[in-house]
Amino acid sequence: MADFELRQVRIFVTVAEELHFRRAADRLFLPQSVVSEQVKRLEHALGVELFDRSRRNIVLTAAGMSLLPLARTLLDDAATLSSAANEYRSTRVLRLGIGCGMGRRVPLVFKDLARKGYTVRAVEVAPEQRAASLADGTIDAAFFRGRVRDMTLRSERVWEDRLIAAMPEHHPLADKDSVSIQELAGSPVALASYDVNPALHDVLNEAYSSQGLRLTVGMPFTSVEATFAVMAANSTPMWTPIYETYEAEHQYEGIRVVSIEPAITIPTFLVAAPTMQKHWYSDLISTCETVAMSCAEPISA
Repeated sequence: MADFELRQVRIFVTVAEELHFRRAADRLFLPQSVVSEQVKRLEHALGVELFDRSRRNIVLTAAGMSLLPLARTLLDDAATLSSAANEYRSTRVLRLGIGCGMGRRVPLVFKDLARKGYTVRAVEVAPEQRAASLADGTIDAAFFRGRVRDMTLRSERVWEDRLIAAMPEHHPLADKDSVSIQELAGSPVALASYDVNPALHDVLNEAYSSQGLRLTVGMPFTSVEATFAVMAANSTPMWTPIYETYEAEHQYEGIRVVSIEPAITIPTFLVAAPTMQKHWYSDLISTCETVAMSCAEPISA
């Protein structure tokens, strides 16, 4: 019997639908290298090639076309099995995927869900892994910043996160109360790669291009602490976008934060696994709406 993972089957189906590894990777919130590697592992496990890569555009092989309907059926059966198991859970344990820098709303979400009788488990999952974790049932729901590419997942826009500029004290703009995109464009930005944070790239590129400007990326953003340390010690003025809700709870030596005007915001979505029960999903959305209203702050344009 071939030894493969359900995750590999889902990746194969997505690549078969897109016929493009990069687009499939975007849908799955995975690096392209991971998608390619998992397809190769599935091919090795099955003993057949699923895609013809000899052309400019990949196409399904005869084996790939034959196995695709079976792969879809397998995924449907797995979702049905997981959904049936959910009905027999005696306690309402909700596994919620979160990440760094989500601010004070998330603890309030947990508190309200506990009031409704849920036991909530926080599962820290990297942004690029959350869609896959939802699909394979590792988590029940997750927060995503930016648009959700996988249309098979239920999602609801729950709130907006405002971006502010963090920069070293020696930056020429550090003493200002607010800065514009035109002013920030004079300095390179520390930013994670597109694979890691496509939403942030998209919103910044849109803000820059709307002013006829081009985003210049300097050093890669790794973690808040490491990036701030390098920026503070580097003689080249740089800046990096952080979320206002996160900054309100943290301060760092040698770093100043400045508002960006007009405001730049990123929508946050609550995304649910296909197997989540409808009333759980309704409770989650209701909780997020309540929290969003309690934390609402005016955003100047």
